[in-house]
Amino acid sequence: MKSYIALVALACALGSAHAADKRSATPVVEKPLVAQSLDAFNAEAANIREQMHSGGLYGYIKSADRARVETRLDQMQKLLQTHATEGDLPRADKIALVNAQEEVNGILRHNDVNRLVCESRAPVGSNIPVTTCRTFGEMEDQRREAQKSVNDFAAAHH
Repeated sequence: MKSYIALVALACALGSAHAADKRSATPVVEKPLVAQSLDAFNAEAANIREQMHSGGLYGYIKSADRARVETRLDQMQKLLQTHATEGDLPRADKIALVNAQEEVNGILRHNDVNRLVCESRAPVGSNIPVTTCRTFGEMEDQRREAQKSVNDFAAAHH
């Protein structure tokens, strides 16, 4: 029994190491935004806004999510403009700042083109599930290409 547990632990460790090696090729940003001072925030906010354009790290962000990010960035800037650093904020403003920051980070992490999405599905004609992993960017590229093909086909037959 002990050898079985050791074998499972080793397999998990090797799998984690392999997954980490694959991910090291595309850096994962844990927290895209860490608002600690107005100057640092302004630089981070400018970078985020640039990355939300087509071709950027968050280039596939939906318009509703983009609007939420913009609203939260504006709120955070107003909070930080009244104080030199995040440490100078009153308690209620610190809470509002952290909540806005975490909402922005959550939205951005979800829309990161390098975010790995794995699915386990049984292929047609089989009952044995196969796990496939793709990045969010690859999935969006395939979805948009499929939609374009459908639209092109519909336009050609009307």
